[in-house]
Amino acid sequence: MPVQHKYRPQHLALAIAVALAFTEFAQAQEPASEPAPPTHKTIQALVKDIDAFAKTATPHSIKNIDDWDKLQLGDTDEVVRVLTPQAFNGIVEGGAGENLLQLDAAKGGTFGESRQFQQLDVKKGAWTLTGSGDFSTGALVRAKAALNNEGRIAGDAWVQGSLSNSGSIDGRVDIYEQATFSGRGTVGALNVMGHMLVNQAQGAPQVKGDMDLAKTAVLSYEVHSEGSSETIKVEGTARLGNATLKVVGAGEDFPQTSEYTIIEAGKVEGEFAHVESNLAFMSAQANYEENRVGLTYARNEVPLEKFAVDQNTEEFIHNLVAPEAALTEQSPAQTPNAAIKALLGTTTTTAPLAIELLTGDSNANLTKTTLNSVSPVSTSMLSAMRQLDRAGNSVNQNNAPRLAAGSKGNGRVWVQALGHGGKLDRDFQDLKYSTEGLVMGADWGISEHWYLGVIGGQSATRMDSRELDGNLDSWHLGVYALRQSGPFAFRLGATYSQHDGDNKREVAFAGFKDRPQGRYDASTQQAFAEAGYNLGRANVSFEPFASIGYQRYQRDSYTEKGGAAALKVHGQSDENLSSTFGLRLAQINGLDNGMQLTPRFSAGWKHTYGELYSYTRQRLVTGGRDYTVYGAPLDRDSLLVDAGLDLRVSANNTLGVSLNGEAGSDGRSYGVTGQWRIAF
Repeated sequence: MPVQHKYRPQHLALAIAVALAFTEFAQAQEPASEPAPPTHKTIQALVKDIDAFAKTATPHSIKNIDDWDKLQLGDTDEVVRVLTPQAFNGIVEGGAGENLLQLDAAKGGTFGESRQFQQLDVKKGAWTLTGSGDFSTGALVRAKAALNNEGRIAGDAWVQGSLSNSGSIDGRVDIYEQATFSGRGTVGALNVMGHMLVNQAQGAPQVKGDMDLAKTAVLSYEVHSEGSSETIKVEGTARLGNATLKVVGAGEDFPQTSEYTIIEAGKVEGEFAHVESNLAFMSAQANYEENRVGLTYARNEVPLEKFAVDQNTEEFIHNLVAPEAALTEQSPAQTPNAAIKALLGTTTTTAPLAIELLTGDSNANLTKTTLNSVSPVSTSMLSAMRQLDRAGNSVNQNNAPRLAAGSKGNGRVWVQALGHGGKLDRDFQDLKYSTEGLVMGADWGISEHWYLGVIGGQSATRMDSRELDGNLDSWHLGVYALRQSGPFAFRLGATYSQHDGDNKREVAFAGFKDRPQGRYDASTQQAFAEAGYNLGRANVSFEPFASIGYQRYQRDSYTEKGGAAALKVHGQSDENLSSTFGLRLAQINGLDNGMQLTPRFSAGWKHTYGELYSYTRQRLVTGGRDYTVYGAPLDRDSLLVDAGLDLRVSANNTLGVSLNGEAGSDGRSYGVTGQWRIAF
């Protein structure tokens, strides 16, 4: 590194220009005892002077860390431009001229010690300064740059971008409009026209002189529910200048009234023009004293119902046990619920979500999700009865392919893999579910026209939404029967499923966090009857069909394990009846190798009768009465589609795959099934 040069009379053009600019403002101030903040023209002039100096001074570019060792500064005015984001932790010494250090790497970096540099220009990127003291004229932080000062700046600071000061700045700090200032470090004086942040993480500034807030300034001040806050300390005069105080709540369980100290000063002048709070159920009021600005944070008159967004959340709020008493701890007969008290810490943005999370209306969707997850079991039985096979075509009076239930005395075993999923549409969230499982069945011909079958299976369903994730393990048993008489087919089936479910809800807002968990037992029953008439000829099947179906769901009551957000969920039962009308197409194609390939397609319109909405009764374990929540409704009308392909690889073995889906106005489901059948 170069050795220190002897000083000659320094070129102070830059310092003089800056001083003249500020003198021009001081002369225009009214009154003279309250300095007005520098105007936008001043910062433009300052930037212009720095850019002009950088063009006329002797340039040096630092493009990599090794360039520091090659740097040689003389007695002329010089600018050192740092273009590398690599950290510099050494010491660089300027010459006897006027010297400017310009930090100009988009990725930012860290800069250590410097000596005899009068000016710092943070032009681009986010930089950390750790030096123990330099830049006697000052430091400029431009609009697209950020400076984190952990060291000492000997002069002033002018900020268009972002300045975080945890070190010290000897001179005056000017925060222009659109700029941001934060940090617990010390400054000589502070003038804010932009945004100042005071919070627990970054602290509050310590001002050796005066602090001036302009009308355009916004002080974002964080308060905590336990009563702690940071205090701005000003040794001189704190002029509030009709600025805006924006109070930001943090934490949970705010008391009915809390007091905070925003500013301590040698003297306080003026007031805040606006005091804003982002908390939904607390109001902030500034208190002005000769040497102090305080803040009172108190419960306002906004009712919880204001942020109930639907019927479910309204039901929840209306059935709390004395909600206002729970909030204010004035209910001797009822222990206040910590989750309800935490609502005081919610903002106008998060309050609706917090109430929805506490309501737990996702529990009402267990019915529809479970019924949708078991519907593929009935579909598997129908698929087994509908499968086409050319065996027995000779007895078909229309010479059309008939169902592969075999001839009298024959039997068949089949295995079908299930892959099923869907989504329940909600106003605020979607509950997604996916089911995987395996169904096995066997059927026999018991007479010329009748065939009888049984099934068994197991499946696992995964549920996921913003507030709930759960698992459902299911076991299935069923019987089915088919009557095939020429082109006419009559199909019957019934299933019983047992379910073991568990779910977890995520309840987190305003510092409150709970993870209630519930386990429950449920069962479902399904039954259907379908009639179809085959109008096809030769190897083509063309079958209009009509069916009627019945579903029933029953769930036992359970109590969630958890904290203040835990719910007692009562038992529930639902049932519905539906009809379906549709058309089924298939064509058997013989291949040269003796195999048969059968593409098939069906479409139907399903109509559900009676009540579409499922609901459950539940309450908070602590501090609540029973209330009703409604889940996503069943679709009154929906479209059913099934497309598949079967390959008969031998006289007794057939492989099949199909894609199916159901779409309605309030829900969608889809599935993939694979099947293997062997006749004996």
